[in-house]
Amino acid sequence: MNIPGRSPASLLTQALRFAVVGGAATLAHFAAMAALIMLQWASPLIATFVGSLVGAAVAYWANRRHTFESDVPHARALPRHTVVAAGSIVLNALLFRLVHGSFEAPVWFAQGLATGLCMVFNFVASRQWVFNQRSL
Repeated sequence: MNIPGRSPASLLTQALRFAVVGGAATLAHFAAMAALIMLQWASPLIATFVGSLVGAAVAYWANRRHTFESDVPHARALPRHTVVAAGSIVLNALLFRLVHGSFEAPVWFAQGLATGLCMVFNFVASRQWVFNQRSL
């Protein structure tokens, strides 16, 4: 939310907040997934899908409010957030396939690199398009 008399957060502050929110969203994903599996309410595949939705919801709300302090209407920001999240899933898969499949890098290295690059993509897209009041 743009609060009168308060300047928007700096780029570095936003990046740090974005990283913290990402960690919280990941924890929410894992917690939901673990609960569904331990309670035997869902298969691991369904549980991770539900967990990813929980994590995406946490990321949306926390980034909107705390990272970008945005007052962009939900009707505009939420569909954009969904597009960015979907794009990030595709980008992650492509990067992982390239680094692990084509260059035969170890799985954890490939995933770490893909995750880091997707985080940059998500931050830039969220800052410039999803939560930016001036974007059309």
